[in-house]
Amino acid sequence: MAIALDKGIFSGLDTGRIIEQLMAIRNRPLERLDHQRSFYEVKISSYGSISATLSALDASMASLKRGAILPIGATSSDESVFTAAATASAVEATYSIKVNHTAARQSIHSAGFAAEQDAVADLTTHPTQVLRIKVGSNPHADITIDSTNNTLAGVRDAINGAGAGVRATVINDGADLRLILSAEETGAANKIVVQVDENNDEIFAQAGETDTAGLSRLAFDATYDAAGNVIGGITNMTQSAPARDASLDIEGLTVTRPSNTIDDLIAGVTINLLSDSAGKTLTLTVAKDKAQAVSNIDSFVAAYNSAIGLMRELSVPVAGEGKVLTGSSTVRAIMADLSAAITASHAGESPVNLGLSFDRVGVLSFSASPFKAALRDNPEGVIDTFDAMARSFKERLDMHMDTMIPARENGLNNSIEAITGKIDRMEMRLETVEMSYRQRFMFLEQILGQLQVQSDFLAQQVPVMQMGRGGRGW
Repeated sequence: MAIALDKGIFSGLDTGRIIEQLMAIRNRPLERLDHQRSFYEVKISSYGSISATLSALDASMASLKRGAILPIGATSSDESVFTAAATASAVEATYSIKVNHTAARQSIHSAGFAAEQDAVADLTTHPTQVLRIKVGSNPHADITIDSTNNTLAGVRDAINGAGAGVRATVINDGADLRLILSAEETGAANKIVVQVDENNDEIFAQAGETDTAGLSRLAFDATYDAAGNVIGGITNMTQSAPARDASLDIEGLTVTRPSNTIDDLIAGVTINLLSDSAGKTLTLTVAKDKAQAVSNIDSFVAAYNSAIGLMRELSVPVAGEGKVLTGSSTVRAIMADLSAAITASHAGESPVNLGLSFDRVGVLSFSASPFKAALRDNPEGVIDTFDAMARSFKERLDMHMDTMIPARENGLNNSIEAITGKIDRMEMRLETVEMSYRQRFMFLEQILGQLQVQSDFLAQQVPVMQMGRGGRGW
């Protein structure tokens, strides 16, 4: 603990200032160590930034591999009617398509209620009743109706919480409130069936459980003809939208599917139906996406220049001013290795002959013209070259990101740890030195104080001695 001492009482010295100046000299080696530690920390941060930009380069480079650089795409001649997407397994072709109608989900609605809090079931005789909902071939869901949920809103919420395969809502049609049940899945097979067990005997749709009173007013199991007319079943609720399969003509062949997302019609192609085509025949084109190939290379070039630009900014001196990583063999190796991966021959061809080129300071650029020409004349050769380059790039990036940079960071961390130990030990020694300075100055003040007391005493004795001499007749 430092001893407080600001100004000498007897000496008049500004001891606090003197000690501060002495300690400033003593602290210079400590300041140099602290500066060195901070410099190493900045280096670690810089290597971290390089790793991040190399990771971004790695991600962009993946788009140059086989199956990615020249993806196959699917396009619709009218995307308001349908859209399409293709995978690598798709085959280039053109198809004529007419969408007759899209798939639809069945919706049914109840008779009118005056308010959301109106009771649905009559619980006077049987205080617990059951509503069973089944959609298509899916398992049924049984929903208990009792005094806790026996309102229009309560039944709605109970249905939605039961996982019954329908979505329940309450709609105000302007005159009444109606319970709407809509199937979650489209397709003619996903027909809604609602059964009621009002006496809670686990037997549904008995006599009295299909009428229009109480909970049975929600019973529904109707069948319809092609024109949408009821031909049988229970119709206590009313169908407002029929369950329907999608229908389309492809190359003159009529096909149906239960969903508007169709992925089993053309191998490797997914078609999303949005609306009917109003009798028009449209075109689905499956072809290699050359524009995407150019975009992939442009993205790679931008990521490469960003990574190299950062490394140059951190390591290449400007106007004699050093940078934080000036002289770093790690950075030099990364930059040289990555440029070599581009200029090297891959699968018998160098990417620099396919549109890639460097300027005098190492900035990479891309010209689409020679790339497109090569793609037209020898698409497989172009894909092979960029795929091989991407794989070579991946190996080099992995080595730098997983081995070289971490090794450099570990070395710097070890140096920081060693410096921190030196700083801690030096701070302890300096604290002892400061304590010694303060003790010495205190000791000096004590001596001066004693001398002052003696001086005062002697000064007091002089008059006494003079008086003594006078009394003896001196």
